Amino acid sequence: MKKIIFLIPIFIFAESFNDLKNDIVNSFNYKIAKKKVKLYKEKVQLLNSKNYGDLKVNYQGIYFFDQPYVNTQTAVAVVNNQLIYKDIEVNTADKSHYIGEIKYSFPIFNKTLNSNIKKSKIEVIKQQLEVENVKRILFLKATRLYAQIYGVNQNIKALQVAKQALSDSKEKAKALYDSGLLDKSNYDDINAKYYEIIAQIEDFKSKKNSLLSTLSYLLNKKITKIDALNIDDKNFEPNFENRADIKIIKKQLDLSNQDIKIAKSNYYPEIGIQIALKRESDNLGLSNNEYSNLDKSYIAIGISYNFDTSKKHKLEMAKIAKNINLMFYTDYLNKIKTEYKSDLNIKKALFYQLKSIKEEIKARESYYSYIKSKFNEGLADSTDLNNAIAKLAQSKAKKEYIKSEIFFLSEKLKVNGGIDVFSK
Repeated sequence: MKKIIFLIPIFIFAESFNDLKNDIVNSFNYKIAKKKVKLYKEKVQLLNSKNYGDLKVNYQGIYFFDQPYVNTQTAVAVVNNQLIYKDIEVNTADKSHYIGEIKYSFPIFNKTLNSNIKKSKIEVIKQQLEVENVKRILFLKATRLYAQIYGVNQNIKALQVAKQALSDSKEKAKALYDSGLLDKSNYDDINAKYYEIIAQIEDFKSKKNSLLSTLSYLLNKKITKIDALNIDDKNFEPNFENRADIKIIKKQLDLSNQDIKIAKSNYYPEIGIQIALKRESDNLGLSNNEYSNLDKSYIAIGISYNFDTSKKHKLEMAKIAKNINLMFYTDYLNKIKTEYKSDLNIKKALFYQLKSIKEEIKARESYYSYIKSKFNEGLADSTDLNNAIAKLAQSKAKKEYIKSEIFFLSEKLKVNGGIDVFSK
């Protein structure tokens, strides 16, 4: 019986740059930042729950080793118009004693608690901004790797073209050598250059695999191939205030203001109320007490004030911390503006380099064609031919490297200029 085997083709699709942007949310760093938002939200709920009061249910069973009693005196006789007293012991409870209590405590006025709740809500917003900043940083790292992989790919392609050119020249050199028109040293020189190119190709393939592995780790996804570059060079005005890291620093200023309010709240008293349903009994069912009243329910109000002298220092520390954050904000804003201008200048210079290298490639191609024809005629040696092939390959690789750098800087300028690159 013949077996029929179906061959299903496996297609490996290249990772486009848009795919890469979408894959950022799959990164563990991004997922951890998202989880921290939930953590801070739970902190808000925890503090809010304290504002709703505290309800406790308590039941105790106590067994006294000795019979509970008190010593007292009672008048037993009158002698010479004076009372005569006798010491007696009066039982105050059974050896078995049971207490049941339902107690509710509510903070009527607690400025420190309310200030901490407001602070925790600001911390949630700050952590949400941290998620966006993690996304921005991951985008920059992934874009850098994407551009590097593209550059290495183009190096490999340029070297493969050079390899093919050397292969053709090697065959021609072999024919010339066999005909006695080329000495052995020239033939060996071309042969050695051919295998040198092969070694360079393998070296770049190793670098490419290493970069792909790093990108796969960063995005938590297996990536084996990338797509071409698409340079978006539209002009735009930067809006640094829209950057997530700047928003985080501004939110830190809000936290500093809240810390000052928390420090000031220590100067206010805390007022609370407590209501309890309480029974003390001689039996498990809390239904009998032969020695005292069964129902000991109560309502209480408490006022607490802390006279700790450290309050003043805590307030001063909070004010100093705010001033530090203000200076850091100003310095950081100046720093990112300087870095942005530097990247913009580098990008402009790269465009001039790109124009220059294109003209250089034209000259290299012309020179290679000239040397190749001269070599085929036996009028040029292998050194000239090898140099022409190598320099042409280098120029082509340099052009693609410059393009990859322009691509990276274009994307970097967008994201560092406050543009939302993920909205598209």
